[in-house]
Amino acid sequence: MVLRMRAKFILVLLALSLTALSLTTLSPTALSLTSGAAQSQSVTFRSVEGREVKLSDLKGKVVVMSFGGTWVPMAARELPAFQKLADRYSSHGVQAYWVSINSAKPGARNYASDADLQAFAQKHNLKVTALRDPDQVAYKAFGLDAVPTVVIIDQQGNLAHKHVGFGADQNEAYSDLVRVIERLLK
Repeated sequence: MVLRMRAKFILVLLALSLTALSLTTLSPTALSLTSGAAQSQSVTFRSVEGREVKLSDLKGKVVVMSFGGTWVPMAARELPAFQKLADRYSSHGVQAYWVSINSAKPGARNYASDADLQAFAQKHNLKVTALRDPDQVAYKAFGLDAVPTVVIIDQQGNLAHKHVGFGADQNEAYSDLVRVIERLLK
């Protein structure tokens, strides 16, 4: 019994040590993204079509990203509203993306292939580009901890707004996002 408790204690200490080590080895970019600073330029995604999308290439534009996954129950309500938002602002140069945090490793929990993600997007009439963040690098760098979450990045690359969740009153969430985008476009 005592041996088992010691083993658990050592495992807990090891886990805490590894967590502390990972926090101290985060890049300055990841740390500043978490705080909302303008270092998002180094974040790179891959689209489900295989193209690379770098946030640094989008500097000067407002970028709206909806982070989610194929397992998210509210997707049937959130994604059509997100597409509506993207359609409304596409003529203003606003770039909108759906970012899947599904795993890219076959057999892993919440795995989805590129073809699965394309079918999911088509099922929900999503026309915006679908990006992958399977290791949740950007998700964590932006300080996200729930899906769906919509982030808005301003023209300078700063994290300007984060909207977590998409409840029963989708008009309220949509209005909140519209206000932020309108302010940034002025």
